[in-house]
Amino acid sequence: MTNEENFKSLWQYALKFGLIYAFAVVVIDLMFFIAGVYRGDYPMIDLLVSLLTSISIIYFAMKQRRDNDFGGYSKYLEVLKTCLAVGVVSSIILALWKYVFYSFINPEELVKEFELVKKALLENDYFDEDKKMEMINSIKEKNSPISKVYGILLSVNVYTLIVGLILSIFVQKQDPEDAYNQLDR
Repeated sequence: MTNEENFKSLWQYALKFGLIYAFAVVVIDLMFFIAGVYRGDYPMIDLLVSLLTSISIIYFAMKQRRDNDFGGYSKYLEVLKTCLAVGVVSSIILALWKYVFYSFINPEELVKEFELVKKALLENDYFDEDKKMEMINSIKEKNSPISKVYGILLSVNVYTLIVGLILSIFVQKQDPEDAYNQLDR
């Protein structure tokens, strides 16, 4: 496979699985919204569903590219690149989704998130009252749909990097023919 074919293949998988990943997150968001449930009220369910969904999609993207494009054998770096490309595509789509969600569909979610953070800060005994109020005011000023966009762009890519570093260990598969040829040298 030439470098150009490899690059084209990488972004085809990234687009396909990035869209699937983003669509899954949108569906989860809408399910919570339609059910009238604030995600912060059930953090363990939210976390479990989000982790299982994202890890499964990323794993299948990496495995499918390894099996289809590399004949079942692929180096660690190639499967990691697949994961990172999926992360880039999905983070852009999710950033746009979160902007629309927080701006037009459910702006009350921002208020609920702020109140949850405010409550946690006020219950914290580590900071004095002045510092707590300073932090609350700073968070309130920055609590906007645009800040969520920046947060999603960063967090999704960091998350997929961490997941990719771990999953690549299990998805990579060295061609025994290459291993044998390296012994002959």
